[in-house]
Amino acid sequence: MSLKKLEFVLENIDPLLFAERGADNILVTTKRYIPGSAIRGALAHLYINAHKLQNAYEDATFFDLFLSGKVRFLTAYPIGYRELEQGDAFVMPLSLMRSKDKTQTVDLTAAAENKAGFKKLQGFVVKKDNKLYQIDTDVKIELHMSRSGAGERITGSSREGNVFNYEYLEPGQLFKGAYLADDDAAELLEKVLRELNVEALHLGRSKSAQYGKCLYAETPAKEAQQTALDDKLYLLAQTPYIAFGSWQRVEQAAAELLGELEARLDCEVAKDGLQIFAAAESIDGYVGVWQAKKQAERALSAGTLIELRLNGAVDSAKLQAALQQGLGKGTEDGFGQFVIWQPLAKPELVEKLPQKQQKNIVLSNEVKKTAKKVIRERLLQEVRQQAAQDAQSKDLKINAANAHNILKRVEGLMYSGKTKRDIQMIISMDFKDAAKKNLTAIKYKGDALYDILIEGPGHKLPYSDMDWTRKVKMSKGSLKELQKLIGSNAFELDADEVYREYWLWFMRHAVKLSKKEGEQ
Repeated sequence: MSLKKLEFVLENIDPLLFAERGADNILVTTKRYIPGSAIRGALAHLYINAHKLQNAYEDATFFDLFLSGKVRFLTAYPIGYRELEQGDAFVMPLSLMRSKDKTQTVDLTAAAENKAGFKKLQGFVVKKDNKLYQIDTDVKIELHMSRSGAGERITGSSREGNVFNYEYLEPGQLFKGAYLADDDAAELLEKVLRELNVEALHLGRSKSAQYGKCLYAETPAKEAQQTALDDKLYLLAQTPYIAFGSWQRVEQAAAELLGELEARLDCEVAKDGLQIFAAAESIDGYVGVWQAKKQAERALSAGTLIELRLNGAVDSAKLQAALQQGLGKGTEDGFGQFVIWQPLAKPELVEKLPQKQQKNIVLSNEVKKTAKKVIRERLLQEVRQQAAQDAQSKDLKINAANAHNILKRVEGLMYSGKTKRDIQMIISMDFKDAAKKNLTAIKYKGDALYDILIEGPGHKLPYSDMDWTRKVKMSKGSLKELQKLIGSNAFELDADEVYREYWLWFMRHAVKLSKKEGEQ
């Protein structure tokens, strides 16, 4: 059975979060890639909404595309640069090592023995024109307080249930993914994608809080390249492999995988004495429809290599077709995808593409508008984070008896859309003496919160000396270039908006702190 491959590129214009629990049980880490299951779920959601389905599984097209297993939704791995869109993106093979001085790269599948002074490479790689380009992802850690109520607590909350840290993928990164469709589903998939006219997908957790939006674009089809079957071959796991049976040693999982491949090829495949470069991991996930986590399963990690010895004639096309069908469990979500890896005598690894000189770039007004919107949201994230950190610091002392009520009242003012001056006038002129007294009793860095809010004599706002642009950590050269392209005011925030946004998030976290202190 032949399969058709359709490739696409995603660019996240919002932060992305695919939660995994960290080893310390407080930090929620994120996957450094976009899981196939997330892409499958997002497209299914679009289809259901477009056709207003009540019981989606009863729709024949929905069943064929999303439930039958005829279409595999592969993981989208980072590619780093637009110039690499036509390359093949995957996890760094576990056989690749580099000397500590970064002058030599070796492939252990080709090396006679391990070399001292070398360490394994990690991350992602794009293969294009017989070169390997090392790709990294940019992540950032956020600190927040969890919302009230058991139903709103997310994985990663502390023992007290109020503070958690989480990673997210920073905006502006490129990921390349693909669909693999059976012959009888490929045409249907292309038809549905045209009808949906997909321009963006919302992926991952916290989609309702300025997270998860990705621009979507299909890439031109390219001819499949057949790999010559040399004497020494390896299976490279492009995605994790989940065996049907239980296993303790990687050799057991490899034997099951090779047995499944043997049945498809109708050819004997050696299972003993093989060279294996493998790592194991736990695979779980989150089902948005059911608001629940999937059961964790043990898997061979992407990047695993298993030596392949065929005792019989098999051509390259037949072998690659058998591998594209996927091996093991979860193939519809892109798991169990393998390709042929041939040992590299002299791997050529490129860490960064050379910067190209670009002249006379002219952006449309719509592109400039979108870019400014993305930058504004990115800067406001820094405002929110700073407010949360300030409210959770030891500098905030809540001594007022009715602190919860007055904090909520100020929080409500920040939703009004009024100017900073108007809000300060309301607090100073319209608040009753009891409310002002309670605000005065709440201290931040020893000063009354009332005086700080209205910027009374000798008082200034906590963020008055903050340079939000510097917190984005962009080089001066990049900043100037971007300002030149989309306008010198691209990184300027409206003072009224910063005031409202800062105090809104400050009050949100202060309210939770006041509740906690009130319970003690």
